[in-house]
Amino acid sequence: MTVDTTHRRLCHALFDALEQGDVDGVDACYAPDMTMWINVSGETITREANLEAVDKGRGLHRRRLYNDRNINSFDDGFVVQYTTHVVTHDGTEVPLSACLVAEVRDARITKLFEYLDTTQFRSRARSKKARSKKTESERTESRQPEPT
Repeated sequence: MTVDTTHRRLCHALFDALEQGDVDGVDACYAPDMTMWINVSGETITREANLEAVDKGRGLHRRRLYNDRNINSFDDGFVVQYTTHVVTHDGTEVPLSACLVAEVRDARITKLFEYLDTTQFRSRARSKKARSKKTESERTESRQPEPT
């Protein structure tokens, strides 16, 4: 099997396990010393902390899909661009564009670098703030006495 095939299979195994909330499946993709850096926080977390987050995250959404996986492999890893489609418990769909860079040794991921499109966070925050202002405005208007 070629390095390209091995790395593509590993990438798909990781994302398939994440979609299914399969913590053991995610763990099987990781080397014992795996670390992950995330651009949103700027922090590096351990394998154990990542697996704990995967476990806790299983119940946060109704469904999470990793679509449009565009994988490019290289000798010691892969880069995958993808869209995460989260469906919340109330049915709201939330897309998020992301890129993951993985370093691989002995067919296991040793390092992950996750880059999330933070403009989507700001856009959602502005929308939420606008909805909140609209709701406050509606409450204020409902308290106004009718003109005579």
